[in-house]
Amino acid sequence: MNYDQLAEELSPDEALAQIVAAYGFAGQSVAVAHYSFNDPNSMIAAYDQTGIVAPLVTVGNLPMSGSDLLDVVASIDENGPRLIANYRREFPELMIQIEAFDPEVGISETSAPGWIFALVSLVLGMSESDVAQALTTSHEAIEIDTFIEDDEGRYYLDTRRIIRSVMSYHIAGVDKGVIARSVFIALGGFVSDALRRLLKEWNARAILCIGDLFTYNQILRNQTKGSLSWSAVPVFFPSLEDPNHTLESSEELLQVRLRADIRGVEAL
Repeated sequence: MNYDQLAEELSPDEALAQIVAAYGFAGQSVAVAHYSFNDPNSMIAAYDQTGIVAPLVTVGNLPMSGSDLLDVVASIDENGPRLIANYRREFPELMIQIEAFDPEVGISETSAPGWIFALVSLVLGMSESDVAQALTTSHEAIEIDTFIEDDEGRYYLDTRRIIRSVMSYHIAGVDKGVIARSVFIALGGFVSDALRRLLKEWNARAILCIGDLFTYNQILRNQTKGSLSWSAVPVFFPSLEDPNHTLESSEELLQVRLRADIRGVEAL
């Protein structure tokens, strides 16, 4: 059963409910983390015994164009404009590339998690070697801001702050690969923290982590696994063994590996 195919026919909540049931959890209360590279409906959710999915923490939108991205980062707080000015002074050529970036795909913003990685690559000006370093196993990491915003009871990961953290560390001279790898680690920690908050108030029988980001990004998956070691309920990563979810092409694999090019953008 393929989530993307179901999502074309059902609402995101209904599609996720069917996937959870297909993994054998029908009739059980399950805490779900669903994160897929191109899916703007990725979320932390509660799946109850009646099969209803309640989204609890979603992913905030990020602009598609580079100039709009700089505007939203500048708007976070009173320090934002100064950060953008400092970035322009430190990396003038890179800022020209960022401001010129516009994939022109017919949408102005997206909450697909993969776009976070694409924009990290964009604002750092990452090369292939930088990407390779980001995907290596290392204990070297820095703290990335994964703030959960409350918008009148709708909770979402404020992805603007992730980009701000990335830009701040780049100005400070931190290695690009370390910064990018730290984003993966931070998102794994964010998932664990959100699930921990959920389980304090809700009696789930299991934790289910599904989606291609858990399957194909080893750093994010391992960080999530390690951060969930506290859990008194079993934790499952069934997408690792799902024969129905395979990479359709090497291009999709490149997307998962942080490539911020036009082909990856079109897939969003």
